[in-house]
Amino acid sequence: MTLRIAYAGIIQLIARFATLITGLIFITLVTRNLPVDEFGLWQTLGSSVGLLLIPLAPLNYWTLRYSARGQDVARTSLLAGIIAVPIFVIAYLVLALTASSSIEAILIYVLIYSIQIPALCIWEVVKPVARSYKPEYLGYATIALEIGKVSGAYYTIAILKLGLIGAILSLALGQFLQLAIVIYIIRPKLRGSFKSSTIKKWYKAAWIPISNMSVSRLSISDSILVAIILGSTTVVGIFQASRVFTLIVRYSEEFLRVLYPKLIRDNRNEDITLTFRLQSFVVIPLAVGALMLAEPLLGILGEQYVKAKLVLRILTIVAVIEGIEYFMWNILTGLEKIDENINNLQFKRLRNSWLVRLPLIDLMKYAGYFSILGVIMYTSKGVENELMLSMYWAITLLLITIPFTIYKILLAKRVMQFDFPKLSILRYSFSGIIMAGFLYVYQELIPLTGTSVGSIIIYIIPPGFISVLVYTIIVLSIDSFIRESTIDFIKKIRS
Repeated sequence: MTLRIAYAGIIQLIARFATLITGLIFITLVTRNLPVDEFGLWQTLGSSVGLLLIPLAPLNYWTLRYSARGQDVARTSLLAGIIAVPIFVIAYLVLALTASSSIEAILIYVLIYSIQIPALCIWEVVKPVARSYKPEYLGYATIALEIGKVSGAYYTIAILKLGLIGAILSLALGQFLQLAIVIYIIRPKLRGSFKSSTIKKWYKAAWIPISNMSVSRLSISDSILVAIILGSTTVVGIFQASRVFTLIVRYSEEFLRVLYPKLIRDNRNEDITLTFRLQSFVVIPLAVGALMLAEPLLGILGEQYVKAKLVLRILTIVAVIEGIEYFMWNILTGLEKIDENINNLQFKRLRNSWLVRLPLIDLMKYAGYFSILGVIMYTSKGVENELMLSMYWAITLLLITIPFTIYKILLAKRVMQFDFPKLSILRYSFSGIIMAGFLYVYQELIPLTGTSVGSIIIYIIPPGFISVLVYTIIVLSIDSFIRESTIDFIKKIRS
């Protein structure tokens, strides 16, 4: 069973990396054909729609937990998601059409963005079924998403020159392709009847998943706050461009997709240690690459983003810390068994569980984060240095994340005693330092001169490949766990 965590996680990770190039092509087509403020607007629209979908949280949340326990809830959840589509489309359009005259200039983009809502609604209910059934196949769905995005972006942005409208349409195409793949994969789970009673029971305890998803959506809604306070999306564009590459750093969390439903089924501390080793092994080279190659990476998106290299480095550190924080969240909620009986989800019974306590902790975190960020942006409103404001933003996020991550580590250790693989992490860190040294020497000896996408990619790929190869060889030679896991994975593939 422990091999399943490594196998399924690695399959998803390979799919992520396989789509990395297509993802970069897509975002490059967008950033190099859109002004910084329009790119920021696109990111802000995504956060806004994310907030709109919060009422679907009970379907997403309880579907995963009960699917992981082997209960047939997939058909019920899917049909409920389909029923919700027209409701959310109408709600979104009403909000858009009643918007104040101050945003008339962007109203067309807001309306066109509604095309993504059907795919997003249904995705909320089918993804948890796939996570509990065949999580490794989510990687194939990711490939479909990326192919659809890039194909659509090339046609709508590069050829038709539709700009932001093209970005919205191409992303929608990718989302519908991703959805089709996942529905095909989970079709054996869609047999049975629709049980409205199950939906009623889930929504009676809706406050638990809604609070969880509200926290999740808040974590990416800081762009809305900044855009409103500053009355501009330029700072959002600079900040979010840096976030593009920190999302790659968080690819290491793919193993948690497998661990979480497994913890719901079993309480095995060795699974936690195994997953932490795998996540650490992957996150270190990704973080080193982002830290050392910050300038050329941002150069891929356009010359206007290169100046944000320090923002990217700070956000890379944040991504590593948030990865640990999310790991602790998975441990605490995955080990929680109080919701096993679907007929007993009363507030008085669940209020002291981690399903309730963790969202409250996170709400405290984001209340502090948004308050501090809001004050900083408001008092700096007259400052025309967008880069400095982006730096303030990144530092605020870093300082608020550290103490809450430490607190969650202490909580997780109280719930279950598990071993941090300290020696393995030291080995991976040592290998990462060697990797960083190589990248530093490379850039000192061969400075970047070109500004075109092609020249920057050619500049990055050789040292990137060599440095990862060096890291992997060193780890394989000094860490028996990774060596044995690699051998087991190869055997699994061959069989």
